[in-house]
Amino acid sequence: MPVVDGFQATRKIRQIETERALMLCAVMALTGLATEASQQEAFASGIDLFSTKPVKLEEIRQILAARGLT
Repeated sequence: MPVVDGFQATRKIRQIETERALMLCAVMALTGLATEASQQEAFASGIDLFSTKPVKLEEIRQILAARGLT
């Protein structure tokens, strides 16, 4: 992302949700960062789901369906 990365963007989204007492939206990271440290940072920033590239479309469908987001 040109200005902020996904972790920073998610932190800002979570901050706004908290400040405005909004329902939390689901945030899913699709990333090339396949390290354990990246996954830990993702979850620490408020990301709900973490998947590394390449990802299959069917895998995304299953993840969304499991969360009732289809």
